[in-house]
Amino acid sequence: MRNTMIFALALTLVLAIAMIGCGKVIEELTTTISGKVTNDGQPVSGAYVILLDSGDSVSSGISLSNGMITNSSGDYTMVEVGAGDYYVAAIDDANGNIIFDPDTDKLGYYGDPDTLTGLTIPRTLHIDDGDNIKNIDITQLYQLP
Repeated sequence: MRNTMIFALALTLVLAIAMIGCGKVIEELTTTISGKVTNDGQPVSGAYVILLDSGDSVSSGISLSNGMITNSSGDYTMVEVGAGDYYVAAIDDANGNIIFDPDTDKLGYYGDPDTLTGLTIPRTLHIDDGDNIKNIDITQLYQLP
């Protein structure tokens, strides 16, 4: 009986160590991007955050179904992102049709403010496998003319 208890305890310990090690491996292999979407300093709940291949832009009619949706605090996390160069965009889908409509939806990019116009200039985000990139914040959404 005592040997059985020692064996069970040793097996539990080995499994616990293995699980911790596997968790570390999974964490290292999973690529994530996270951040917050705000507009005029206020969190944007329910915005779609999408990745665009570097050089692409959001166009009328683009589907938002592959985007992550921000929570009530404007926070989002994308998991299992493939390696590459991307733009990160957020769209506030005003009519809820999961398609970008420039007449009604607001759009913003992760990037740098232009000192002359104040508009955000999209910044390319380089992703490698296993990256855990935080603070990819989009701070301003715009209504297109």
